[in-house]
Amino acid sequence: MSGKRILVIDDDKDVLQFVAGLLRKAGYMVLTALDPLQGLMQARREAPDLVLTDILMPAGGGFALLERLTQNTRTMAVPIIVLTGSTEPDLEVRAKAAGATRLLRKPCDNADLLAAVRESLGEG
Repeated sequence: MSGKRILVIDDDKDVLQFVAGLLRKAGYMVLTALDPLQGLMQARREAPDLVLTDILMPAGGGFALLERLTQNTRTMAVPIIVLTGSTEPDLEVRAKAAGATRLLRKPCDNADLLAAVRESLGEG
């Protein structure tokens, strides 16, 4: 068991449950949120070791979430992996400019997702 806490934020309940289940099986403690505001409140309250979030959520919420996480003293050092189903070519540049440390495109291979999580957490 890693003991590391990961906050997963996605407005698609199926994706949220799948990713959370995958991370739990890998030994992580997982917190979940179905919208950016709930995710932001959880991040500020729980101070996770990593945030894994969708970026394209209603009303541009994903980008606002990234900016707010990186501006808050409690969460500014937390690595953020963005998962997206978008094929927009400049999305990775925009996400990193807003505070993401990494972007993965959905559907993403489970092994690649876990490797990105481990790398972001400094676990190899």
